[in-house]
Amino acid sequence: MSKVSKKKPLGRGLSSLLGENLSIDNLTNSNSKNNLSIIPIDYLSAGSWQVRKNFDENELNSLSQSIKDNGIFQPIVVVSDKKENGKYKIVAGERRWRAAQLANIHEVPIILRDDLSSDKIVEISLLENLERSDLNPIEEAKGYEDLIKEHNYTQEKVAKIFSKSRPYVTNFLRLLTLPDEIKSYIISGKLTVGHARAIINSDNSLEVARDIIKKGLSVRDVEKILKKSKKVVNTSELHEYSDIENELSSKIGLKTQINFNKDQKNGSLRIKFENLDQLDFIIKKFK
Repeated sequence: MSKVSKKKPLGRGLSSLLGENLSIDNLTNSNSKNNLSIIPIDYLSAGSWQVRKNFDENELNSLSQSIKDNGIFQPIVVVSDKKENGKYKIVAGERRWRAAQLANIHEVPIILRDDLSSDKIVEISLLENLERSDLNPIEEAKGYEDLIKEHNYTQEKVAKIFSKSRPYVTNFLRLLTLPDEIKSYIISGKLTVGHARAIINSDNSLEVARDIIKKGLSVRDVEKILKKSKKVVNTSELHEYSDIENELSSKIGLKTQINFNKDQKNGSLRIKFENLDQLDFIIKKFK
């Protein structure tokens, strides 16, 4: 059986979202409203709200060894599995759960929080990953997108919850409008967020991305090349409709561009798609 240590409480942000001090002392107090238990590890499974899909093998092995030596410092926060009686879905602590399995731990400490709303579950799961810097930029962006699309959050609300600026959230959401190949480069670390922001409005973004990787170009190098070739349109500098473009892009998940003729009082809205599936999505969206 793994040990419940009194060393390491959850982060301040998680404590705030969960509504109380989540130190082990409080959790084990008989007056606590939380349900702290030790249960078989195979009673748990990952929640569908987990945005992180890539777990670093070296980090898991390191955490696994720590669990072997010291036990699990933080209980895993769970909710009851609505489809399978007596089983639980993980809200926060999936890395600990995975590492404990590697360590051949058979029982783990959990906190049952069936009082959490579906919105709050997504917030907590995403915040845990953000606090530990475990998410790659695309996973972080998908977490924000899920709150906006599935839970009707505004960008302002998302920014406030996670102590980010609204432009920060907007810029991350725009990463999701990039071609899948470029997103894979960001996930693997071949491209930085800075690179992505530099090429996001380029008509030949994929070609530029491949060139960045091949030549090892810096963000400044890319900006100079694109400015010189005039193949990029920086809409935030050219007109005042960038906020509307960003809002549209985050809602439909595709890059948009507004061209407005002030003299004639008319213009056009451009929606860029990368494949037929995205085109079909656009058609269904406006039916």
